[in-house]
Amino acid sequence: MFMIGRGERVVQVGPAETHHCPRCEEDKDFIPQLRYSYGQFDLLFGFVYDKRYQLACSQCQHGWKLETNVMEQALGRVPIPFHLRYGLFVAIACAAALVWAAHAYRHPG
Repeated sequence: MFMIGRGERVVQVGPAETHHCPRCEEDKDFIPQLRYSYGQFDLLFGFVYDKRYQLACSQCQHGWKLETNVMEQALGRVPIPFHLRYGLFVAIACAAALVWAAHAYRHPG
């Protein structure tokens, strides 16, 4: 049985900063976040199809987009799990190995 799905996750990537929120009309904590959307095949092989860094109000989630390159350089590594970042490549490699093994079995030597 195969399971196919998709989802969205929000990960806090740094300490909160205090800014004035135009929607709440007060000073609030703004949290730097990574928001990404992903697809999964059989819960092991995933891929990320939308990724953005943002600075969001802790109360109303209003905020600003942040530059991806600047944030990733500051963080040092992307906080997305391995199976979601490289899962599609692993699935393709497994399928290619399976095809090669089947061919080698059917046509020895």
